[in-house]
Amino acid sequence: MTLKLFKKKDKRSKTGTTVIGTSAMVIGTIVSDSFVVIDGGIEGDVVAPEALINGLVNGNIKVTSQVEVATNSRITGDLIYKSILIHEGARIFGKLLHQDETIALNN
Repeated sequence: MTLKLFKKKDKRSKTGTTVIGTSAMVIGTIVSDSFVVIDGGIEGDVVAPEALINGLVNGNIKVTSQVEVATNSRITGDLIYKSILIHEGARIFGKLLHQDETIALNN
């Protein structure tokens, strides 16, 4: 008997998911009202409620809910988040700002 509670859900299968594949490089800002997966690269900002970063991002990331920064990721820019999971080996060259802290800074 296996417990479904402990099985990881495949986040990529969420309805409305935006996926930047491993062979793609986007130049510009990505704004999404659903889940974003970056396996390739982006030269620009990312704004979404949830994101999985598993590639290269040269820009700021603002996630209003949760973000997962995978082992193969490299982020050059600030990361604004509400909930974050950073895997060993991930590289972030910028500030990590919890969403509550950014609201306090703007007041």
